[in-house]
Amino acid sequence: MDTKAIASIVVFLVCYFLIIIEYSPRVFIALAGSFLLVFLQIYTPKEVALYVDWETIGFLFGIFIIVKIIEKSGFFNYFALLLARKLDFNPVKVFIFFPFMACILSSVMDSITVITFLVPLTYALSEILEFDPVLYVVAEVCLANIGGAGTVMGDPPNVVLASMFNLGFTDFLKHNWILSMLAAWGAIGVFYLLHKKTLTKLNNKLKKEELKKKIIPVKTIDNTFLMFTGLLSLGITIVFLVGRDFIRDILPMNMALASLIPSFALLAIKGQHSEMKDILKEIDIETLLFLSGLFVIVGALEKTGVMRALASSIQGFADNPMGMVSAIFWGGAITSGIIDNVPEAMTLGYLIKNLAPVLTYSFTLLVWAASLGLDIGGNFTPVGASANVVGYTFLEKQKGRIGWGRWVKLAFLPTLTALIICKIGLFLKYLMGFY
Repeated sequence: MDTKAIASIVVFLVCYFLIIIEYSPRVFIALAGSFLLVFLQIYTPKEVALYVDWETIGFLFGIFIIVKIIEKSGFFNYFALLLARKLDFNPVKVFIFFPFMACILSSVMDSITVITFLVPLTYALSEILEFDPVLYVVAEVCLANIGGAGTVMGDPPNVVLASMFNLGFTDFLKHNWILSMLAAWGAIGVFYLLHKKTLTKLNNKLKKEELKKKIIPVKTIDNTFLMFTGLLSLGITIVFLVGRDFIRDILPMNMALASLIPSFALLAIKGQHSEMKDILKEIDIETLLFLSGLFVIVGALEKTGVMRALASSIQGFADNPMGMVSAIFWGGAITSGIIDNVPEAMTLGYLIKNLAPVLTYSFTLLVWAASLGLDIGGNFTPVGASANVVGYTFLEKQKGRIGWGRWVKLAFLPTLTALIICKIGLFLKYLMGFY
């Protein structure tokens, strides 16, 4: 192994470690690592751009714009409060359906956004209904991550893997969505069984008629124009994503264009609207810069041959399909509880890419294992996924210290149940040759 390969490994490990211990904002660490790789002459300045997956970055940029427009309209708050009213403000039903709503919404938009609007709303409801919001929020975060595993646009690891292997919306929908929904209901069932007594007691003491007079969902819609245009743009994005899978030769639409065309068309036509003028300033640019830096750091392992060497060393083990699936699935699930699952997706993606030419079965089996394991395993701790960090940080600001111990205690069994369901599903898919 030459000095450049060793240097790329050292930079990779140091950056991972600093991200894990949250030594500094992760975007600074990722960009510093990228610049260091150029300084060490592992990359030339021109080569850096070649290792950034611009399709992933572009897709997320477009989705962030669309979802921010919908969020500013008040639609999310309206939808959640309408659901709570339809459920008669029953804490048991809210506990089941709010997390499941997070699961469904995370299938069509970033789970971070879902948690960003849903957690404050859940906290506000907890003040009215007098329940402990921690249990509800942990359940919502877990289900958002599980639901995000089901589609290409649900969680950032899926976007990364889809772009690396040219997989489309229908590929993820066909192979991951049913498994993620089964896993979701398994997790909700375990959450409910573990906390049934507490929830039932809470329901018995509520004065629901007073609540119905207080809470009027339609009043939370701030701007119907933003709501309709934002939802229309999201619908067009989904149509483009589905369409490219069926007519790729006629319509050369990639993932980035699928979200960028409707989002910027909307801004070009109605960008003079007061609520849209400064929309770009409110986009999560830090996440996009973080991902760009990570692509460069992980790409250095590919450029210097480290990933090829690793793939060669495990080639014999990889000949056992379910053994390799188990290693990637459980390895990704366990480690993503500690390490952010986005860099892990990049690392596993490069590993699978290097293994693909020598496998006796389709590499896509390993892609589905990586996707499900990484997305769902992140539930184990408050830092396993970005959505967790958002929910956990909000709770600590409102309720004081929550602690890792309580999070792990609440999330462990439901997450393990979801993972076991997905692992059984992967085994059945292999037996049927459906992967």
